[in-house]
Amino acid sequence: MRKITLLNSLILLTSLLLISISALAQQPNTYKTKSGLSYVTGGIGEEDVALMKRQAKQFTLNLLLSEGTSGRWVSDANVNIYNEGSQLVFRIVAAKPMLYVNLPAGTYTILANNNGQKLRHKITIEENVNQRIILNWKDSLIEEDMPLDGEGN
Repeated sequence: MRKITLLNSLILLTSLLLISISALAQQPNTYKTKSGLSYVTGGIGEEDVALMKRQAKQFTLNLLLSEGTSGRWVSDANVNIYNEGSQLVFRIVAAKPMLYVNLPAGTYTILANNNGQKLRHKITIEENVNQRIILNWKDSLIEEDMPLDGEGN
């Protein structure tokens, strides 16, 4: 009887440990800048998109990076965020399609660069309010935007 109880306890403990590990594996890594801003970037693959969407409301700024008329997601864009005093407050090189940043209330300018094409967007962040911004490089020459041979001539 003691062996069965011990075995059941070990099975239960192992199950709880596996559930805990699984839950941890399902959270994107949240990073902090030197100035203390927390951020997360992801959105590659269906599981990662679902994980990012679950975390969206925890951040004051949700940036979605896309290109072309189809809105194809962009990976590896560089994003800089400046405060009203034109001071750089956030920088990331090679952001994934979904970038979430916790910015304090204030007015900011976002400068983003995708393969040499630049976008500028001004935003105002309110305290404890989640804001979603889509940055789209509409003029990006991606395959689906280019005419097929013989078209458009």
